[in-house]
Amino acid sequence: MTKTLDQAIEEIVGQIGKLEADIRDKKNTVNTLCGVAGREAMYALDTPEAAVPSRIRPDQFYGQALATAVRTILEMRKAQNLGAATVKEIFEALTAGGYTFNTKTDDVAHASLRNSLSKNTVTFHKLPNGRFGMLSWYPNAKPKVVQTGFGPAVEATDEETETAAEESTAES
Repeated sequence: MTKTLDQAIEEIVGQIGKLEADIRDKKNTVNTLCGVAGREAMYALDTPEAAVPSRIRPDQFYGQALATAVRTILEMRKAQNLGAATVKEIFEALTAGGYTFNTKTDDVAHASLRNSLSKNTVTFHKLPNGRFGMLSWYPNAKPKVVQTGFGPAVEATDEETETAAEESTAES
């Protein structure tokens, strides 16, 4: 039960960080428009580091679902103005945070992570330069459609993609 509560808390903290980042961006836009109009800025902006933790605890991702842990890492990067990350950067942050891959080697874990991120197109977006970010960061990017083999193509949900990714990781 504690594991489930911890996961819920971590996910909500990630959502709060995203909402705070969105609000901060809107305030910054208003301040910019005020400057263009020759007015005084309306908002005193706080630092992004206050909204999302900037340091990964050694046990932060232990026992978490992969997609949840990666979301947290990417939101932390956004708060630090680092943006999208390579598979290697995400892998290093996951392992530094205590995430355990059920694979025999790090090479297999890297491949598994890359596959999981590529398949979860509802949450993550692969940029042309090979880095991964949150799909929500790129409003003009279209989520990939998954062919089911039966009937019309459908968008995969976070839950379906996360479960499939974890099953493929366990098989490796």
